[in-house]
Amino acid sequence: MSPNDTYYLPSTAAPKLEGLVDRIVARPGTFLDLKTLKEANAELDIKGVIPTLPEAISEEDFVGILKLAMLTECATDAYAAVFTEGATRYDAPWLARFNQQVWVPDEHTHYAPYKWMLQTLGYNEEELDNEVRSVQEREYEHCCGTTPVELTTYGLVQEYLTDHWHGLIGQLLKPAAPYAAQCAHAIKRRETLHTIWYRDMTAIQVEENPEMLGLVAETMRRFTMPGTRLVPEYGGKTMEWMANANVDYAHMGKELVRNFSEVAGTVRKTGELFLEATIRRGYKLGPFPPKMVRSVMNRLGGPGYGLIGEAILDKVGLPYPRSTGVTGRIRESLRNFIMARIDLRTVTGKTAS
Repeated sequence: MSPNDTYYLPSTAAPKLEGLVDRIVARPGTFLDLKTLKEANAELDIKGVIPTLPEAISEEDFVGILKLAMLTECATDAYAAVFTEGATRYDAPWLARFNQQVWVPDEHTHYAPYKWMLQTLGYNEEELDNEVRSVQEREYEHCCGTTPVELTTYGLVQEYLTDHWHGLIGQLLKPAAPYAAQCAHAIKRRETLHTIWYRDMTAIQVEENPEMLGLVAETMRRFTMPGTRLVPEYGGKTMEWMANANVDYAHMGKELVRNFSEVAGTVRKTGELFLEATIRRGYKLGPFPPKMVRSVMNRLGGPGYGLIGEAILDKVGLPYPRSTGVTGRIRESLRNFIMARIDLRTVTGKTAS
């Protein structure tokens, strides 16, 4: 990895990225039909959900969860401006095209259903519109870098976590408001697609220039959800709400590792990415400073990175090619040693235990 982490892609990258965006634009899937949802407004009544909430989630918490979804989704144009600026500065028309033709119009449909749900709880439409306008007028400060690979990595993580947020809402709504739950899950499915698309864009850039792993690791280190900046009164409570809703952090960690292993492309590069992220987050790899581990790996020509990659995949239960015989037993012993010292927060941030 380059110590300067400069952004560079060879000329072979552009056709692959343009081709990916061509396929997405041609078949983006079905966006939410807001007209149909508005006509079914009565079915979005969620008053009956309050008595069914988990004991640890109060009505005030539930409203905050819905408002956080509404207010972060309504700020689409602020996020899009950052992506457009980065795409222009680094000559990435494929990224600008994806965001303007697919991501922005898709995201514009995601906040209205939550506004309508909140209205059924007695919130005045004008009051909600004022809250939306207030967030849209706030200055959005992007947490991470603006090279295309940093933006697509940011998109991967942000969309993945948003996917889970809408899924959490859907689960809370399902027992008493099945139609509203369907709406939340429909938004979740769109966020799942966005995650996959951003992951694939990131993977192509890393494949074309493996030194981009440094920028991926730096984005992992610096990432914060936009709601913590734009809507701090709600965004700061997400961890508490997720814990009270019994979110499966182990599953979230596993899927984040899966996504980043696909970005890296190989088990060895997964190990490189993990070690780089460990260094940048300031964590240790057991008793060893990670910079020392990287220095040793580099002196050995890098074969140890494969062991690190195997260890992190094994830790979350993901498959990888296994050696057999004496070699396999030796690798297993070394892998178990490394696995016991891995801190998953390197990949997942503070959500992992």
